[in-house]
Amino acid sequence: MGFEAFIAKKHLTHRHRAGFISLISFISVGGVGIGVMALIVVLAVMSGFDRELKSKIVNVQPHLRIEKFGGISNVAEDLGKIKSRNIPGLQSIAGFIEGQAILRSEENALGVVVKGLDTAREDLSIYNRHIISGEIHFDDLVTRTTRRWLIFFKKVSEKRTPGILIGESLASRLRVRVGDSVTLIAPFQDTQKPFSLLSAETQSFIVRGIFRLGMNDFDSALVLVGLPAAQKLYHFENRVTGISLRFANVDHAQKWKYQLRQDFSMDYVLMSWYDMNHNFFQALKVEKSVMTILLALIITVAAFNIVSTLTMVVMEKTKDIGILRAIGATRGHIRKIFLFEGFSIGFLGILLGTAAGLAMAFNLNPISDFIKQTTGLEVFPSDIYYFDRIPADVHPEDVMIIVAFALCASVLAGLYPAHRASRLNPVEALHYE
Repeated sequence: MGFEAFIAKKHLTHRHRAGFISLISFISVGGVGIGVMALIVVLAVMSGFDRELKSKIVNVQPHLRIEKFGGISNVAEDLGKIKSRNIPGLQSIAGFIEGQAILRSEENALGVVVKGLDTAREDLSIYNRHIISGEIHFDDLVTRTTRRWLIFFKKVSEKRTPGILIGESLASRLRVRVGDSVTLIAPFQDTQKPFSLLSAETQSFIVRGIFRLGMNDFDSALVLVGLPAAQKLYHFENRVTGISLRFANVDHAQKWKYQLRQDFSMDYVLMSWYDMNHNFFQALKVEKSVMTILLALIITVAAFNIVSTLTMVVMEKTKDIGILRAIGATRGHIRKIFLFEGFSIGFLGILLGTAAGLAMAFNLNPISDFIKQTTGLEVFPSDIYYFDRIPADVHPEDVMIIVAFALCASVLAGLYPAHRASRLNPVEALHYE
């Protein structure tokens, strides 16, 4: 082999190795970027779920509910006990009735949760904001029917039908619209007969409004009626299932639960919104923590790629390291060079990953709609999940923690290659050059 051929081969090998190292560096940058992007998007979605669930649950359910087995008879007396406390931030206090029933139309019949509301005291703002058809109206609709006998005699009869509000999904499955008639079939027990079996009460209603809360459980299974209609349906006379309290700050419900406990006997049960959904929110918290740990492993794997990249760079640049050491560079200088290179790879990946993650987090729904239109795949089916849209809530502190973790992993990944490069003996490094 001639000298020119040897030089050309050596130069070609060197160029191939340099290209290979550049490819691995690019992969390392991509690994860090993908890990950061995935972690930002997942934490944004999990935080969005937490926020939206809490918001919708506390808007539909009472912040604090006081119930009694068999119903509360002395409603005015119990309301007086609560009002005497002069609770700061108490927005509304009202009696309510809640029970199971079957809602039937001419097309279908479904099980629902019936909620009887005291419209004079209950806060109905959540339903006002989400009504999509009709209006919030529970007053009886009066229809008159005239019957004639012969020519001179006629009889006019009146039929009073109370109003009902139902969710959009429920209305779709029952195939009803505003103005249609539906029937509620509810179980009740005659309290005057201690050993009587459950009976069923049937009552007709007119659909006065359709709401869309954006939460599938409520839109497909919740119906609202006026308190008098619910008392008649469940044979409650003047009783109510419980008393609902709403606060300006929902987190005060837990504190006042213990305060009001002293004013009621052991027959009463006091539950806050957190008590009613404790297991669900705990499961969501655990799921968020586990997802964070699993996705953080992607960044850790990317950090191992940085280790391998810098190790190959050290092997490739042995001669250059030897020259630097020979002209006076200290071990600390060599160590800083490779630590900075590891930091640079990590920083570039973090920069790209953060930009991509924030862009995706703020545009999840358009991306989901695009995927559905192009592939037909529904990324976020509302009948499986709680919401009709993907909730996302980007917390700056979460982003800063992700960036700090990725930077630390990148710097730590450069420690071993930097230490190895600094330990090279300049004489041995230049011996075969």
